[in-house]
Amino acid sequence: MTVVGLHLIPVPISGGNLNSLSVSSVDAARTLQHFVAERAKTARAYLKLIEHPLPLNQIEVFEIPPKDEALFYQDMLNLLKNGTSLGMVSEAGMPCIADPGFQLVAKAPQAKIPVYPYPGPNSILMALMASGFNGQEFHFHGYLPAKKEELRHKLIWILNEIRKSHATHLFMETPYRNKQMLELILTHIPSDMKLC
Repeated sequence: MTVVGLHLIPVPISGGNLNSLSVSSVDAARTLQHFVAERAKTARAYLKLIEHPLPLNQIEVFEIPPKDEALFYQDMLNLLKNGTSLGMVSEAGMPCIADPGFQLVAKAPQAKIPVYPYPGPNSILMALMASGFNGQEFHFHGYLPAKKEELRHKLIWILNEIRKSHATHLFMETPYRNKQMLELILTHIPSDMKLC
């Protein structure tokens, strides 16, 4: 039986490889009956992958709304206060890392609700490890602006920060914008700047 609280459950980054998950995270997920997720469909695919012992129609997945999140998180806090354990899952990787849900985690301790993070895959740290860049000091930007002019200004700001601190700067991008992002970066970074 899982301890009552908010359980932050990692999911595979891609390809549904259970080997990338810790045994403790999968064991915890298999004991939970209520989940918070960005998309219920993805959460159910994960629950099927880990062979959750309950039928999927007996598992409740609360989808984080794109708007009015405050009311949603208050409802989730009320469930937790009433003794319902919740598992939070990401679309891929670690919950709350470049993902919604951190507001619920931030409010949990104030409501005296324990939070249990579990180890698992993280694409940001995997990219940093494989880059050979400075892992002692790094800055994560999340998703960069979608509009070209805002993106150009952000890239220039990042380049100036790299020159000042020599820290590594990381960001995420959606697959359909990768090519556009790479082309824009290559037109704005000097030839002596490293990109991975």
